[in-house]
Amino acid sequence: MKKLTFTFIALCLATQLASAQQLPPNKWGVEADLLVPFVPEANIITARVTHTIVGRPGAAHGDLLLGVYLRPNVTHDIVDKIDEYLLTAGYRQYLIKGFHIEGQVDTGWARGTRNKIDGKDYENFTVLVEGHAGYKFNFRSNRSYNFYLLPQVGVIQGAVTDIGPRGGKSDTFLSAKVHIGVAF
Repeated sequence: MKKLTFTFIALCLATQLASAQQLPPNKWGVEADLLVPFVPEANIITARVTHTIVGRPGAAHGDLLLGVYLRPNVTHDIVDKIDEYLLTAGYRQYLIKGFHIEGQVDTGWARGTRNKIDGKDYENFTVLVEGHAGYKFNFRSNRSYNFYLLPQVGVIQGAVTDIGPRGGKSDTFLSAKVHIGVAF
């Protein structure tokens, strides 16, 4: 009986100690934008992998961002249809808790079909530069991963783009995004 009681107490203590340990930080993440794919004339699909490269999650830290920016055959205000297939690279710096700023460069290929001013098709190398600020809301689901929601606002600038005459329309855009992701 004493042996059984001792074993039970030891098991209870071991369970308490294990649950009281600090959870390891999640250094990797995968995220996609929930908002922009459904905005008319934007319809941009983005997905990224994140990895903490400076500091540690839970404190001020920095994440490397790598991903894709896809805009397949979308109705556009400058051309009848636009196709953009870009790779993205960026950096997100967390300042306090979930508050962060990030910069990103998107490079790849774009095609504009029938410009609405000159009627020509355009196909070229494209570079976009993005800057955003936002807050990351973490929803811990278990010990090995957690879900998060990351709303952001910012600006996107066409650094190297050519889909023909723009008719005075800017190549700088205000941006709002809502990323959903999982960190592991």
